[in-house]
Amino acid sequence: MNKITSFLRDKGFYLALLACILAAAVSSFWAIRNMVQRLDTPETKTPLQEEAIPWDLPQAQVDQKVEDIPKPASSAPQQAASSSQAASSQPPAASGESGGAAEQAGASFVQPVSGPISKEYSGDELVYSETLGDWRTHNGVDISCAEDATVRACAAGTVTAVYEDGNWGQVVEVESGEVVYRYAGLAPSLAVTVGDELCAGAKLGMIGEISAESAEKTHLHFEVLKGGSTVDPMPYLAG
Repeated sequence: MNKITSFLRDKGFYLALLACILAAAVSSFWAIRNMVQRLDTPETKTPLQEEAIPWDLPQAQVDQKVEDIPKPASSAPQQAASSSQAASSQPPAASGESGGAAEQAGASFVQPVSGPISKEYSGDELVYSETLGDWRTHNGVDISCAEDATVRACAAGTVTAVYEDGNWGQVVEVESGEVVYRYAGLAPSLAVTVGDELCAGAKLGMIGEISAESAEKTHLHFEVLKGGSTVDPMPYLAG
């Protein structure tokens, strides 16, 4: 007994210190354990975790049937009406001989005769004339054609001159806007007179002879005048 008392008296301070350390360790363990539990179990829920509130949809059925839904109007009738209006707005065919694609109403420009260009516009350049045997300017284009070809107005306009020329045969001039189209080398019997209003493709007459160019094959001598002076007809024929 005396030994125990002596041991406690000598070692009592260390025992008390050990007990304090153990108590502190136990307290720290429980404090850490409780903190971990609180982190694992959040007290509030995020908006995504909240339960969705069901919508209160009406129970009444829709009375409108599928066949009652208005349908868009088809554009076909409108397109047809537009086409009809466009067709009715085209100028009427010229009086005289009818038929042929060149004389259809609505044409803006047609070839006066059917055939290739045999001689081009020379402008200020001199070219040799096989018929006259000299050098001179060529103020128009020569369009080869058949001997019985019909000569037609290349564009709509008003007949301003009809006359016979010793070198160029029967000549017809048609004014169209700012230009005058001159057709030379027609036969004496013409289908138009001064003052006639023509549309593109209207018959002027039949092809005839040109004394000044008789060495060449049958052709129409075609000129374009602007401001009283001849210009190259090729851009007009191409357009």
